[in-house]
Amino acid sequence: MRFAPTRALFSGHERTILLAACALFLAGFLLSLSSSPAAASALGFSSSFGFALRHAAFAALAALVLICAASLSPVAVRRAGVVGLLVGFALLALVLAFGHEVKGAQRWLRLAGLSLQPAELVKPALVVGFAWMLSSGLTQQRFPGVALACALYGATAALLVPQPDLGQTALLGLVLAGMLFVAGAPWRFFAIGGVAAAFAAVSAYILYGHARARIDAFLNPDARSYQVDKALDAIASGGVLGRGPGEGVVKLRLPDAQADFIYAAAAEEFGWLASLGLLCLYGAIAWIGLRRAAGLADPFRQIAAGGLVLLFSAQAAVHIAVNGSLAPAKGMTLPLVSYGGSALIGSAATLGLALALLRVRPDPQPKEAAA
Repeated sequence: MRFAPTRALFSGHERTILLAACALFLAGFLLSLSSSPAAASALGFSSSFGFALRHAAFAALAALVLICAASLSPVAVRRAGVVGLLVGFALLALVLAFGHEVKGAQRWLRLAGLSLQPAELVKPALVVGFAWMLSSGLTQQRFPGVALACALYGATAALLVPQPDLGQTALLGLVLAGMLFVAGAPWRFFAIGGVAAAFAAVSAYILYGHARARIDAFLNPDARSYQVDKALDAIASGGVLGRGPGEGVVKLRLPDAQADFIYAAAAEEFGWLASLGLLCLYGAIAWIGLRRAAGLADPFRQIAAGGLVLLFSAQAAVHIAVNGSLAPAKGMTLPLVSYGGSALIGSAATLGLALALLRVRPDPQPKEAAA
């Protein structure tokens, strides 16, 4: 794959996105550092700061992935998407056959003592694949781009639902709907998709007990789940300025505080102002990224960049909504902040590929200066 000149990497609005990403990486490390002693004990680390050190290693690798992805040319982004899809689909199939089960879900592969969650790595490649199909449908007559994109989503859902991973399936469906809108898909596809989504939601409610319990708890606040209840307590106890780094109490009783409920843990220790700061960072990435994508002339770059920014932002929105009891409980990490190697690398790849498509490139053949 060919890397583009780095002098175009840190310019204009893209520099703001990179600065926001750096701030999110730093926030994730600070939160892991403050919760390391408790998390290290719960996860079996020998050192009290072993958890923070592992998070730092994952974050450093993720930052490298982001920079490398942002340096790709649009052609290389397409190639990376194809390779990512082929490898990702193979890994998802292996998960169904040999996956490691945690809390009733079989979503991970165990490799050399480390856990790999293929779904996190497949998402950015899948968005690039959607964009390739949809943009080809716009530029080539009689190319069934919308139908192929929907078929690709169906194939992915067939590998995710049996794990079961209903949240990621729904998130990818939401992103595909946004990309179909940008691509100008006929309204009949949205009508069919809406009916299919309603049928899938009802089926999940009937067939999956954990999904039914979470929806019932969301609709009945008096029967909220333990996790959401403790998350709300953590947010409320933080106040405006928070309890201080490492002083969180409620987060110690909050399962997965370092991953699925990191926003609530941040609110307890650093207060509502820090929570608002995180919202502003994600809001800035979404606003700048989507505005820049809307101004691109190339259909592939426009659809792919918009889809990748939407994926990154929508995942953050779902995480924060769950922590605030504004959506049914769903285990979804906060991009670039939550602990987890697969999640960090997947979200970094998502943002990096978006930057690769958003960047303003220098003229490869600059005009000679007038004599």
